[in-house]
Amino acid sequence: MELLISLTLLSSFLFLVYYLVIRDPRPKGLPPGPYPWPILGNLLQLGDMPHAKLATLARTYGDLFTLKLGAQTVVVASSPAAAAEVLKTHDRLFSGRYVFQTFRIKNHVEYSMVWSECNDYWKMLRRVCRTQIFSPKMIEAQAHLREAKVMNMVRFLGRKEFEGGGAVKIAEVIFGTLFNIFGNLILSKDVFDLEDPGSGKEEMKGLIWRLMELGNTTNPADYFPVLGDTDFLGQRKAVADVLKQIHDIWTVILRERRERRTKLMQGSDDDEDFVSVLLDADLDDHQINALLMEMFGAGTETSASTIEWALAELIKNPEITSRLRAELDDVVGPDPIKEDHIPRLPFLNACVRETLRLHPPTPLLLPHRALDTCQLMGYTIPKDCQIMVNAWAIGRDPATWRDPLSFSPERFLNSDVDYKGSHFELIPFGAGRRICPGLPLANQFIHLIVASLVHHFDWGLQGGAHPSSLVMEEKFGLTLQKDPPLFLVPKTRHQQTCK
Repeated sequence: MELLISLTLLSSFLFLVYYLVIRDPRPKGLPPGPYPWPILGNLLQLGDMPHAKLATLARTYGDLFTLKLGAQTVVVASSPAAAAEVLKTHDRLFSGRYVFQTFRIKNHVEYSMVWSECNDYWKMLRRVCRTQIFSPKMIEAQAHLREAKVMNMVRFLGRKEFEGGGAVKIAEVIFGTLFNIFGNLILSKDVFDLEDPGSGKEEMKGLIWRLMELGNTTNPADYFPVLGDTDFLGQRKAVADVLKQIHDIWTVILRERRERRTKLMQGSDDDEDFVSVLLDADLDDHQINALLMEMFGAGTETSASTIEWALAELIKNPEITSRLRAELDDVVGPDPIKEDHIPRLPFLNACVRETLRLHPPTPLLLPHRALDTCQLMGYTIPKDCQIMVNAWAIGRDPATWRDPLSFSPERFLNSDVDYKGSHFELIPFGAGRRICPGLPLANQFIHLIVASLVHHFDWGLQGGAHPSSLVMEEKFGLTLQKDPPLFLVPKTRHQQTCK
């Protein structure tokens, strides 16, 4: 009897060792990858900079490799060829979206263009955005609004110098400016006061900022879905609370706009903005709320990060700044930058492309999900498997880019490679049907703001530090932020335009 009990215990122990330690828990047919530990899988291998660690793993396991993150199986694409297979060749099969547990909020995901499935409703939203909101005609018609808000920023920074205000946290100034650009494009009014952040206009900005902070936190349920219903860290509740506050603000604004429209001739409105377009499309409050929140959130955070990185790289490389400034002086003179100058500024365009190559705003893009079991580059990808595309690694791939870690805008001067979804060696905004719909608009104000900040100011570092001392570390999140943030001292170059 004792022998039987001992054999039973030994067998149970050996089974547990096999099941938890020896057995490979990954489905068969997947790409190779590092062996996963029991329970945690490969989580501990990612560290604080998962995009960089994944790039290192790709050098060992190949352009397409597999990770086990907790209970989740994830396939990572790390080369232009692998990205093209995911985002072009098999675009429909991999068009599913893995929704982070923190954002699985009722009346949000189903109305979201970012998180919803590519269903008829999603197609309708994309059509409205493509043909009306982000159409060339709409973007051109609203150029004067963007130019006016950027000149408000220039004059604000000019007064900072005159008042002896010292260094400014440039990302906050850019973020506030972008917020007012979107406020005018969406609502025909400013929603933030650069001069007086405590004036009461900052409520929406604070809510969007809070939402971005929550999005950058780790939710254990993303690795262990069994925890999804518990929300034991309260992250989903916190997001729901913020979304409700944003919803309440939008509801009041939309009610006022609808009431004003009923007093006018049917179908007319004296405001030519995004809200007017969405009301004409007969969307309800939940649909409009979700779309506008994503425009404010995604549009401001990613663009502010890109512009901050561009300034940091230009300050770090003063000879490149001199060349860009010479181009601006030649084409624009001392006058304010206009958007119609941008096509005549090839070196500016090259600087923006080079910034996006080295510092894509969303380094791992947003995760895709396989809609069905399928073949990818000779491997079997199971249904609902997550697919990550490492845009950061692709932009620094030495097989594609010569001297990939250097900031060299010249590489783009005689190159047709751009970031609009056709060239998979440069995909900071994604590609295929899930490409960022706001890319045409982002393209305009990133160029406009970078050009204006370089054209109107000489920039010094806090405390008179030398440009070579500038720290260029990254802080990983949904967006790739500079760490520490950039503090700059402005010195005006064109006094008459900065007053």
